[in-house]
Amino acid sequence: MLPLSVIRPFAIVLALLPAAACQSENTSVGALRLAASPDVPSSQRTDADGYPLLGAYPGRAAEQLTDAEVQAEQARLAATAGQHASAAAQPSGFDGKIQRAQSVRQQQAAEMEAVLATEPTPRDAAGKRPARTGPTPEEVLRQIEAGQ
Repeated sequence: MLPLSVIRPFAIVLALLPAAACQSENTSVGALRLAASPDVPSSQRTDADGYPLLGAYPGRAAEQLTDAEVQAEQARLAATAGQHASAAAQPSGFDGKIQRAQSVRQQQAAEMEAVLATEPTPRDAAGKRPARTGPTPEEVLRQIEAGQ
């Protein structure tokens, strides 16, 4: 039998061994992002030493759209706005569901009123129950006790 002073350190090493295998490699997130982004030329103007010029404005304006492109885009946006306006006029979404549920409820209530109006009531006009057509419960019990 091994002494306890040898078994304890051995047990600690065995317990920590699986945790040592779970370490990840040490890569920085910034380096991964830089490697993934494509290299593009900077539009930032710099001075003679290569430092960026703060407040430096561009030397020329960006390219402008032609009149035909502007008119085509305005026509497309107007058509889209018209579609949105017509879609907003129709009940859709939550409000449409509420309106449909209310119409179904009204239809079912009308159907139930029609059914209840045609069925006979269980009591007559005087408020009494109609006469029983079969044996009374006491008669049925006597028949069961008699073995019939």
